[in-house]
Amino acid sequence: MKRREFLARSATAVSASLLLGSVRSDGYRFVSSALAAGEGDRQKATLEQQFAEFALSIKYEALPADVIGSAKRVLLDTLGCAFGSVGSEPANIAETTIRKTFGEGNTATVIGYPRSATVEGALFVNGVLVRSLDLNDTYIGTEPLHPSEVLPTAIALCEENGRSGRELIEAIVVGYEASMRVNDAISFIERGFHPLCAASYGVPLIAGKIWGLPKEALANAVGISGARGFTSFVVNSGAISMMKAMGLAATAADGVFATRLAAQGFTGPSGTLEWLASKMKPVKEGLAVDLELARYRLPRVAFKRFPIQIELQAVAEAGASLSGKIKGRGQDIRAITVESYPGIIERVADPAKFKPQTKGTADHSLPTCLAMALLDGDVTVAQFEKDRWRSQDVMALMEKMSVKPGEALIAKIPKGRGASIEIVFADGQSLRETVEVPEGDAERPLSQSSLERKFMNFAVPVVSKVGAERVVSLVDGLEELKDVRELTQALKATGKQNPT
Repeated sequence: MKRREFLARSATAVSASLLLGSVRSDGYRFVSSALAAGEGDRQKATLEQQFAEFALSIKYEALPADVIGSAKRVLLDTLGCAFGSVGSEPANIAETTIRKTFGEGNTATVIGYPRSATVEGALFVNGVLVRSLDLNDTYIGTEPLHPSEVLPTAIALCEENGRSGRELIEAIVVGYEASMRVNDAISFIERGFHPLCAASYGVPLIAGKIWGLPKEALANAVGISGARGFTSFVVNSGAISMMKAMGLAATAADGVFATRLAAQGFTGPSGTLEWLASKMKPVKEGLAVDLELARYRLPRVAFKRFPIQIELQAVAEAGASLSGKIKGRGQDIRAITVESYPGIIERVADPAKFKPQTKGTADHSLPTCLAMALLDGDVTVAQFEKDRWRSQDVMALMEKMSVKPGEALIAKIPKGRGASIEIVFADGQSLRETVEVPEGDAERPLSQSSLERKFMNFAVPVVSKVGAERVVSLVDGLEELKDVRELTQALKATGKQNPT
């Protein structure tokens, strides 16, 4: 193309953008559908456009009370998990590295640290904080998903833009619901990817919702983010590394970048999820994502009592219940048989889990977590930090364990996460404990007092008792908050508790 012809076409494009686009005070130009999609594309809404419509339709005033209540519960639980990881090695590395990657900035709070950062920097570190302990919430659709990992995006962007508590609730609902509905529609694990890929659809919707993007720009953001948002399940396989804590954090930073591009008119593909369903085995015919507003998933999110993989909650609970009954008889145990579900066994009782080499593998190891629960009566963050899982008595007890499918559990609750444990002693005596539904499950939810106690245990060492109580109060009255920055300021480390 000749230079003169190129310039002529460029001038025409600029004129069209001025006519069809709108410019916000923050500098983003939102291009209308006439530029973002072809004429024929507007006859049938793409899935990306449907996601955009879904996000734009969510309004605080129309949200059911239980959904609003659930949004505040997941926020408090997630903040507690983040506080619990402040000062950890993965978090400290991330907090140092973001400034070299995303630049110096002071628009968003890094939870539990004194220095603020850019939005992308803050949401990345906060994402690592939320995930590190493996104590954050879980949704079970086609597979386990940790939707709370989208919360750092909502918090950072609402803080940067001075949004209200009600707008933060809207953003939470948008991010959670979109991610969970993708999780319901298709299994990423079956195709070799991590379930966190579902959040590549939720994150741009959060950003677009907070920035007020029109439908077509938002649809483009979803297309760009969805096409890039594939993380291999190797992250959670074998010896689990620190990367487990940053998988979704990196996806979130990428999703916000995708949304910034789309806000300026950068177009993205459609059919990203359909491509996965049709091109990656097993092929899924007739892919459909339920985007009906009335069918909210948020109240079905499960919370963790123990800082371990969600499918090990029942195992740990049963082990803790049996602990008092085997005091002084540990040496007399001849065999321990654990019954659970085939898919769970495959993920948490494979050979690598019987000889864990890293903390990340240990907190995903059925034999390790059960041994600590039986010996100590609990499974805690401190056990992992102090390498309790490497102790000789723990390792010795693991060698006596065998795991098999629990036919009775499967028959009664086909899609459950329960566990049954039988301990046989040298004299032939035996003990059995069965937990069909673990504490914290949506069918057996944590009480509000238990949730607040969990939060306080992690928050007090970082922001003091007074500071932690203030955060609880602000979250409880979130819908009345005029500016989210009142909450985010309360998340900074105070005085001698500073981790750096």
